[in-house]
Amino acid sequence: EYFEWCDDTSKNLQFSVETATKEKAKLDAQIGELTSEIEAGSSEIETLGASLAKAEEELKNATVIREKEAAEFAASEGEMMDAVDTLGRAVAVLEREMAKSPTALAQVDSKNMAGALQALSAVLEAAAFPGSDQKKLLALVQS
Repeated sequence: EYFEWCDDTSKNLQFSVETATKEKAKLDAQIGELTSEIEAGSSEIETLGASLAKAEEELKNATVIREKEAAEFAASEGEMMDAVDTLGRAVAVLEREMAKSPTALAQVDSKNMAGALQALSAVLEAAAFPGSDQKKLLALVQS
């Protein structure tokens, strides 16, 4: 009986060793696979990090450009709004002067530009336009 128990225990231990050896081989293979996946993942992380850095740099450059364009637009818009305001006041003055004397501008000799400019200057001075607005309006008429 003891001999039989020794044989059974020996067979069981041998089977356990074979099973453990097979399990060790499987685990070694799995470790190899996971190691290669880690390397691939690390490589992808580096690639994505470089891509992210490039995208952030492009965003920074685009933001600088947009801010510059926004400042230029604001300046242009201010100039245009100023010109529209000046023209609106000039139209109001001309309408008011035309209401006083409808033939005032018709009496100006159109062939004589100096006379037309002199007449316009008189209208502007009479309307008390600021000097800068008078210059802008005269420059518009002369062009």
